[in-house]
Amino acid sequence: MEDLGVLSGLVTDALEEPDEQQRENKLRQIREKAQRMLNAGKPEGQPTREPFHWALEFPEVFLKEDDSCGTAILAIQAGTGQRPILQTPGFSAIVGNPPFQGGQKITGTVGTDYRNFLVDYIAKGQRGSADLCSYFFLNAGNLLTKEGNFGLVATNTIAQGDTREVGLDQLVAQGYTIPRAVPSRPWPGTAALEVAYVWLYKGDWQQKFVLNENSVDGITAFLTVPGKALGKPYKLVANEGKSYIGSYVLGMGFVLEAKEVHALVSKDPKNKDVLFPYLNGQDLNSNSDQSPNRWVINFQDWPLDADHDDPKKPKGPPYAADYPDCLDIIQERVKPERDKLTNNATALDRKKRWWQFARQTIALYEAIAECDRVLARSRVANINSIAFVPTDIVMSEATVVFNFEDNSAFALLQGMVHTEWLTYHASSMRTDIRYTPSDCFETFPFPDRTDTLEQIGETYYTHRQAIMQTRQEGLTKTYNHFHDPTCTDPDIQTLRDLHIQMDTAVAAAYGWHDLPLNHDFHDTKQGLRFTISEEARREVLDRLLALNHHRYAEEVAQGLHDKKKAKGKSKKAKSKPASVADSSGKYTTQGTLFGDDPATQGELF
Repeated sequence: MEDLGVLSGLVTDALEEPDEQQRENKLRQIREKAQRMLNAGKPEGQPTREPFHWALEFPEVFLKEDDSCGTAILAIQAGTGQRPILQTPGFSAIVGNPPFQGGQKITGTVGTDYRNFLVDYIAKGQRGSADLCSYFFLNAGNLLTKEGNFGLVATNTIAQGDTREVGLDQLVAQGYTIPRAVPSRPWPGTAALEVAYVWLYKGDWQQKFVLNENSVDGITAFLTVPGKALGKPYKLVANEGKSYIGSYVLGMGFVLEAKEVHALVSKDPKNKDVLFPYLNGQDLNSNSDQSPNRWVINFQDWPLDADHDDPKKPKGPPYAADYPDCLDIIQERVKPERDKLTNNATALDRKKRWWQFARQTIALYEAIAECDRVLARSRVANINSIAFVPTDIVMSEATVVFNFEDNSAFALLQGMVHTEWLTYHASSMRTDIRYTPSDCFETFPFPDRTDTLEQIGETYYTHRQAIMQTRQEGLTKTYNHFHDPTCTDPDIQTLRDLHIQMDTAVAAAYGWHDLPLNHDFHDTKQGLRFTISEEARREVLDRLLALNHHRYAEEVAQGLHDKKKAKGKSKKAKSKPASVADSSGKYTTQGTLFGDDPATQGELF
């Protein structure tokens, strides 16, 4: 802002310059300075930034008359001879197809300063990994006159997760109404993506609402029909620290085939300390036993060597350099790619830590260290399928991990109640669902008691595993049979019967004895599914949202969401590194993830 103040002073000085040539020279220098300021922070290789000011481009729409309210403008009455009419500034209608770009990619494309501008000035400080198009929605709202309309094409995530919270949630809260919407439809062009069409009105809409070409009573920011319970769900403190996205490796050079691991261990048995089975979403959904196909080199959060240890808070050994065979692989296959990262502070940090995963997810492995098994699912999938996995492996960022090892938690997370909740609140990738722990799990209200689900959860899980082992098929193919009305095989029919029993038990755990679930093959957004009826689905979502609000209010009353109190709480002591040196100088391991017992390392060792 100080630079702008200086620049404006220079403009005034230049315009007052009586000598024409001197005036042009000063103005030229000002333009060059302004261009440098405009492009400060622009990522290398990106186009030169071009300014666009709505009031300068459309003065007849936004130029205000000097009236007492400061909110009126001159409406041009060309050729009528009428006196100018005072109106609220802004367009009456806007139509457009703004660009789409995932929230994680915006900074790398336009720069940190421009991303900060979007957040601070367009989104009024509302943060989140929102798609770029949500900021165009907000700006279109800012450009409308009272009772104006705008209709924009958007990515179908406009009504999902952070993109919804940044865009449509804020617009609805500001008094905008959504009179018409198409939540998801294939793009008519050649690109393989799903888009949404959304119309907004600045004011209280008094005419009919149209959703997916059907007349409805109203449309929410989720681009759905309003339920009995209104509003958005809140994150619950009770659910903190129980769901995680797996490790973001960032570099396929970390990943090894089994034969490479054999060679490394044969060369030096100590190498097994940093070699782990590596589970991704495809393994989880496709393998009949959900076992990993590959391995990964994992130096956790270890320093490179003693010279690179933090002098103020040294971690001490082990160091990555203590395993030269594995470190050489990372230096050859990963470091060259990491060296290319330069766009922002996060990229530079990952470049600096080239021997470590981009996100080590240490909190995940600390949380599950005492567990023998945990629940996991693929982060992106068309069908909700949860499975138990061992804790002595590395889970990739393509998985979501739940810190539960009991069958009752499995019954609850695999059942239709949680499936409907996550389907409604998750974001999407084309026609698949992207499970986001913050939106799908941390907001999900659990029943007061879940011990009644233990037996049915175990029975269901055991039968499903038997199906996969017998057929040698994974979760995806098993549930494809499950949702196929032409499949009447006895083992699949038994799985459907057990699912009905499991869902009924889950409903009973919530006290919903009055709710008919009406399982059958029903049309859904994901296609034909064996699931609960549409009426039951809406009732389940309404009751869960009401319960979420009730639980949140209880937590607020207890001061659990008071940020000042939270800051005053003592921090949990961090766990020691998984590997520490003993008095002999050899390395011993702690916890289940990094155990040195050969049994925990799989059949390879």
